[in-house]
Amino acid sequence: MSVFALLVLSCGSNSESMVTGKTTAQTSSSGIKENRLSMKINGVEWAADHDIFGAFHPKGYNKAIIIAGSKGPKNKDEQAFNINIYNTDGPGTFNFKNGNPELSVAQMANWSPETFLCGSMMDHHMRVKVTSATTKPDVIEATFEGELTCNTGEVFKVTDGKFYYHE
Repeated sequence: MSVFALLVLSCGSNSESMVTGKTTAQTSSSGIKENRLSMKINGVEWAADHDIFGAFHPKGYNKAIIIAGSKGPKNKDEQAFNINIYNTDGPGTFNFKNGNPELSVAQMANWSPETFLCGSMMDHHMRVKVTSATTKPDVIEATFEGELTCNTGEVFKVTDGKFYYHE
């Protein structure tokens, strides 16, 4: 959880999903949508398997949308991904890169022992389409794509990003 908390607090794509903003949240046997964070990184599917979290204007972060999730064991090898969009009133399309005035950020931590940070201050370019953002209950729905530069210099091309969270 410490890597996840740190990330939340730190400052060929599926064009149809980015244009329409539709996600494909998984539905449980009871018919309820399940929280989901998935994407392709350099063409390989990546999906969070725990700590999927979304928030709209969370306490202490006025005018923010938080998208986050983790994959793998809850130890030093846990991969954590997040997008924090700041200075927003609600749903819309957000294009941001490293150094943006709002300090919005996208990042992946712990890809491997050598590749411990991608995005954030290493460099990132992200296009996020938020189609739903509400509070009480928190419901966030978004699609995203972009690039994250890693501490090793490798560039991760993120495509088919999909996020759905319901508190």
